[in-house]
Amino acid sequence: MTFQYTLYYYVNRKKRIILVENHSPVFNDEGEAQKIEFFDGDVHLGFYDIRFNALDKKFLSISSDGVLKIRIHTQTNIKKAWLLLEDSEFRPVELKLYAETERFNYWRAHVDLRSKEAKFSFGAQTEENINVYFGTSGVANFISPAEKWSLDVDSFKRHTIPDWFFGGVMYQIFPEKFKNSNPKLNPENVFDWGSKPTRLGFQGGDLYGVIEELDYIKNLGVNIIYLNPIFLSGSVHKYDTWDHFKVDDNFGGDEALTLLIEKAHSMNMKVVLDCSLNHVHPRHFAFQDLIQNGADSKYKDWFTVFDYPIRLKYRPHLYSQTYKVGWDGNEEEYKEYLDKTFSETKVPVEIFEDDGPICEPTYKSWWGVPDMPKVNYSSTDARKWALEVTEYWIKNFDIDGWRMDVAKEIDTSFWRDFREVAKKAKKDILLLSEIFGDTSQWLQGDMFDGTMNYSFRENMIDFFANKNMTPDEFSESLAHLYSMYSFEAISSCQNLLSSHDVKRFLNRCEKPEEVYGAIFFQATFPGIASIYYGDEIGLDGGNEPNNREPFPWNDEPNWNIQLKEITSILMNLKNSNSILKYGTFELIPSSEGVVIFRRVLKKESLICIFNRDSLVKDFKISSQAHSVEKIYGEFDIKLENKEILINKLQPNTGIIIHEK
Repeated sequence: MTFQYTLYYYVNRKKRIILVENHSPVFNDEGEAQKIEFFDGDVHLGFYDIRFNALDKKFLSISSDGVLKIRIHTQTNIKKAWLLLEDSEFRPVELKLYAETERFNYWRAHVDLRSKEAKFSFGAQTEENINVYFGTSGVANFISPAEKWSLDVDSFKRHTIPDWFFGGVMYQIFPEKFKNSNPKLNPENVFDWGSKPTRLGFQGGDLYGVIEELDYIKNLGVNIIYLNPIFLSGSVHKYDTWDHFKVDDNFGGDEALTLLIEKAHSMNMKVVLDCSLNHVHPRHFAFQDLIQNGADSKYKDWFTVFDYPIRLKYRPHLYSQTYKVGWDGNEEEYKEYLDKTFSETKVPVEIFEDDGPICEPTYKSWWGVPDMPKVNYSSTDARKWALEVTEYWIKNFDIDGWRMDVAKEIDTSFWRDFREVAKKAKKDILLLSEIFGDTSQWLQGDMFDGTMNYSFRENMIDFFANKNMTPDEFSESLAHLYSMYSFEAISSCQNLLSSHDVKRFLNRCEKPEEVYGAIFFQATFPGIASIYYGDEIGLDGGNEPNNREPFPWNDEPNWNIQLKEITSILMNLKNSNSILKYGTFELIPSSEGVVIFRRVLKKESLICIFNRDSLVKDFKISSQAHSVEKIYGEFDIKLENKEILINKLQPNTGIIIHEK
């Protein structure tokens, strides 16, 4: 039995000393091998940044057709990596490097498993040809049985998504401001259509207006309509619903929704509804009972009460502090809102003359907003009510999806129940969360399918509007975005530029043309491209309520027609091209100041290129294709000697090339 050890270490990635092990004992090793033999040479027990989490589907998943999908993230001097797979036999699978960034190298493998059970670990090799084993314990001198991940295909909980999610194009509508089709449905004191929007002012939009414009929406390339809340409420936004089982009469009631869904489905468009189950309006039946019966109410555990009797502590002498509660410091508008709240909610009001919030509920509400008492989901009956809401609109109206407001403010155990109920009612329903930032823990296939991808929006703003990212930094951000989630989750994410909660994208830009690139990436990057109503014609409202302006149907001469045409062309391409629907992502390094990536599907791919800054006269891209074809954009290309030659790429221009 022979052993040899040598110790080295690294300083600034330069070799100084290495710990190696070289031993060759001879013995009979029956059953499962006591160690994996993969590298012929020595292995290093240094410190390496290799990231893998078998419980996170961005690293490990099994697709609906049974393909094992593995990813790892490593430090940048790893030049090769292998999946050391044991299913029917031991078979190393070399991982593909799909993106290189300053922080990480990103690797993946898609493997057809040969048995129902498998074990695996990893091997890696540095630029200095140093070999590394990586198992459940981390970096190891060899892989023992105790250091392998185990996989049971039958018991693995997959995140499966319906086919219609892939390559989706969504049109988000704020119903009150989209189109006033039937003035007879108008609320009292409605403003003229096209008036400057206010937080409290109605302009009479309704669901019949959406129905009238389905052809317009369809022509944009849209196959998903997402409606902001439509249930019974006294507000413009309707996130303070008091009856979750009724469409607001000002929108046309249940009859209008039924007709909208029927017509949308006949045009191969899906309809997604929006709702907040986190809170209700005080006029909700359970809260009204709590007001009337106090601690004796049978609904008392539905809410959290700090002090009985239920009331609002009102400090009218403090209106000068309106800026502390938002409302842009508009004291008059905030007072109008509180007067409306006092009369509408039937919550008793008690005047105080001390310091504190202007209006302070004695119950837990969403961020202290008096007309949004928060529901307590430790209550079995409250939970049952919310799940009945979830199921009702699926079973009775055949809706195609739910977008859930402030999702991270509700316990995750509820969302697991929510998914079970929704998917049982309709297997191919889309479940979207509103969560800003990394939403990984909610997108493991047991709660939501995707999220409102504000991280996507942030990167688009930084690169195109703020211009505080270089093309290289932006390219790396795309790799990070893609690698945040599993392919199923990223394909289900709503990649938005604007919404009802943030400034419109054009408001962040100096020139309208700066949005072109962001639309290009909506169309070419994995995920559901989301158009906020009116963005396509150049609406540029700022903060609320200006981002909820009425659609100018009677002012077509002032529409940005070029922007509308670009949106329509790219979105129709997105939802019709199979590679843009199903293709994986590969970042292509570039020294030309342009952003380049591939979408790869089997033996074909699309190369997506965007040049933000200045004319690029000639550049080359390595290619194994036998032929290339222009799919989008004006440019000259030629394929020779396994290189694609591109001539004269104009600034602020995107192009797409089909490789076969």
